[in-house]
Amino acid sequence: MRLMRGRAKVRPQAASIAQGIRPSQAHEAVQRSWQEALLRVSFSAAGIVLQTGVSRPIRGSALKGLCAMLFLVAATLFSSSFGLIVRYAQERRCNLWGVGAVNYTLAATFHAVLWALSGAGWRALDASTVALGVGGGIVFVTAFGLLLPVMRWRGVSISTAATQLAVLVPVLFSVLLWGERPTTPQMVGATLALAALPMLGLQPGALADRMPARNMLLLLALFLTNGLCMLTVRAYQQVGDAASSSAFLTIIFGTAAVIAQIAWATRRDGSPSRELLPGAALGLCNALANLALINALARLPSMLVFPFQSAVGLTFASLMARLLWDERISRLEKGGMALALIAVAVINVG
Repeated sequence: MRLMRGRAKVRPQAASIAQGIRPSQAHEAVQRSWQEALLRVSFSAAGIVLQTGVSRPIRGSALKGLCAMLFLVAATLFSSSFGLIVRYAQERRCNLWGVGAVNYTLAATFHAVLWALSGAGWRALDASTVALGVGGGIVFVTAFGLLLPVMRWRGVSISTAATQLAVLVPVLFSVLLWGERPTTPQMVGATLALAALPMLGLQPGALADRMPARNMLLLLALFLTNGLCMLTVRAYQQVGDAASSSAFLTIIFGTAAVIAQIAWATRRDGSPSRELLPGAALGLCNALANLALINALARLPSMLVFPFQSAVGLTFASLMARLLWDERISRLEKGGMALALIAVAVINVG
């Protein structure tokens, strides 16, 4: 029986070799098909968030609750796809600053169109919107620049863990500055989600085994800048006008686009056409993630939104990284994913 099972395992490989395709090539072809599918899903899902994000408010408590959760799930999936698309661009040996420049330019154009369609005009701009937008744009592009070396060093799972742990920054400020008081189920769910984060991304010994000081500083800087990105959006939701969110996001992405274009110009290499597809997919995810996040924050407390987005987003990114690039998922990470699912259920009860 053991011999028969061994032969059964060999046959698919022999068939692949007989057809002139090595098993490794067949595996790479499957991975490429999944990567292309991820890009297609990013584009095809755009209309859902766009139509809902610019529609009139939904009446009825049940429908409002469903709409809020749809925005939260959309923000989570689009934001967690960001690192996956950057990883895909690295695999294609793209100029990553070119990808970033296309990304921010498309996102700025997307929200500029929404701003024009809203009819708000220049009255949507005030001092707080401009200040938060320009400051947020600088922080966004800085976080992107810090993500690139961490992604090359540790891959999707660890870099995503570092960025998602940054949820602690806006949650802390929401309690200290804006006096948010979550319900008991929401507090329990948020605590479980935060407890799941290190289990999901920080494998035992991965960060403590003689890590160079430069790498530790990179992780810390990535954590802080992503926390400031989240805090910028949260601050606008607190002091800005929800009807002017497209103007705010246009300024954020426009500022980031200018800086990324300058960085690309100083590091011009390769074929610019290669950066278009991943850059466009990245820009779409960026634009829709922030649009959905602002709509989610308008309907749900940030004590619920940010932990949910971080835990579930990291689960999704870790699973996709395993599927697409064979990044290992440890037992600790699997336990964190289970804990994240429990956190989602408890949060929904709240």
